[in-house]
Amino acid sequence: MISFNQSISPQVLNNHISVQVAASYSGYSLQYLRRLLRNGKVEGTKIGQLWLVDKGALDVYLEKTQDATDQCFGPLDSSSKCNFAGQKER
Repeated sequence: MISFNQSISPQVLNNHISVQVAASYSGYSLQYLRRLLRNGKVEGTKIGQLWLVDKGALDVYLEKTQDATDQCFGPLDSSSKCNFAGQKER
């Protein structure tokens, strides 16, 4: 079993961050980030029930979302014109 040293920053551990920190950093929900991790869209490590997100991989994924022509790709906010199915509203 892995135990975490309390003197190590809880924010970053070997370039990995918790899903909660990744959600705050990216604007994505916890559930969406976990789905990205399970589907291999973002690299990470699962320890028991805890996911750690590779921050570099998350940065690459976020860059892809910025460059995407499909504006429904990425976190939804109040100004978004996309519904929850990822399709543009008309």
